[in-house]
Amino acid sequence: MAQSQFAFNFRLTPWENCLNLNFPGVQLAPRFGAVCTRDFLGIFWNGEQEDYQQAVGTAHHLARSLVHAHAFCSFPNGCVLDVEPVTWLELRNAQPEKIVSGYMHPTLNIVPLVPDHSDNAPLRRAASMVHQIFQFVQLGLALADFHAARRETGSYGFFYAYRVLEDVGYHFGVTKGDHPDWDAMNKALKTSKQKWDPLVNAGTSARHLSQEKLKQLAQADSGRLLALAREAITLFIEHLRITP
Repeated sequence: MAQSQFAFNFRLTPWENCLNLNFPGVQLAPRFGAVCTRDFLGIFWNGEQEDYQQAVGTAHHLARSLVHAHAFCSFPNGCVLDVEPVTWLELRNAQPEKIVSGYMHPTLNIVPLVPDHSDNAPLRRAASMVHQIFQFVQLGLALADFHAARRETGSYGFFYAYRVLEDVGYHFGVTKGDHPDWDAMNKALKTSKQKWDPLVNAGTSARHLSQEKLKQLAQADSGRLLALAREAITLFIEHLRITP
């Protein structure tokens, strides 16, 4: 059966936050490698032509997971990236070790790539996380909701921040009424209900908005609540014994 080398190409946005981003090659998941040069993200896979549909779905998932993990790694002062698919390429009967892919944006002649640039560190940490967390569904959901919470500028950002905590909680079980098993979560993470109350209260208010609740949320400290949501992910990662 013939094998092909597939290249799935994505664009990172916004461009102005991508100038210093780069990594030469990392493994995001088994059989899926990736490279990044500024706003270009390439994901490569070598496999059977018949498995293309599954592979392209995985490539999309990995690209999204990368920017979700980056939102976690770049908090609080770093940018929030997004990603969109652009093109894909199939090289049939190819030898992967003989294939070279390049990026020829004119800025490369003006501003050199610096692997150790401070802008680049969160993306490289995020890339290493994608490889490690691919098997943990709830962690992927928590990172996606944290990304959404950072992007949302209105009161609904509090809802996504609370969703982060829910995503973590569901890993530890479900109680009556389809709620996360908060007691099991707090026991595992060595936390308490009181610790998460500000996040729960703000998220509940955002989910059931009224004029009074809008006024309350307008006074809420969004930075503090985002930091609390991020702490939930951090403790969850430590529980799973993952090194971000």
